[in-house]
Amino acid sequence: MSRLNQYLVIIIRIILGAVFLWASIDKIIDPEKFARSISNYHVVPLGIENSIAIFLPWLEFFIGFGLILGVMVDGATIITSFLLIIFNMMIVQAVIRGFNIDCGCGLKEGQLVGIEKILENFVLFGGACIIYFRNNRLFEIFPKTNLSDK
Repeated sequence: MSRLNQYLVIIIRIILGAVFLWASIDKIIDPEKFARSISNYHVVPLGIENSIAIFLPWLEFFIGFGLILGVMVDGATIITSFLLIIFNMMIVQAVIRGFNIDCGCGLKEGQLVGIEKILENFVLFGGACIIYFRNNRLFEIFPKTNLSDK
């Protein structure tokens, strides 16, 4: 892998981490609003959205810091990919059911569910795949080692 590609992976890692970090801040500050956003999707049993509204933003926060600082990047990338797939599934079902609701993502105030948000999540998922399938681990703390594969 060329030096340019190594630095491109770092740039993607920082951008993806910043997106998750930024998305988590508003949700951490106002979990009640985020719980209402979760409830608007009508897929989570009553009462569980409160637990999700407290846990998920902190998970996003630590994933964002992990990606930016290079701490356990493989684990952060796997969790990021899983969350992006879940987010897209939630958005798709809301669109199919005809809901015209705020996505609750925390990135843009008042952004509605729709194809734009689905495409945005797929782009972020593509970035996560690039990070995960990188060859060299540059500027990482606790990277996956050869011993981890055995």
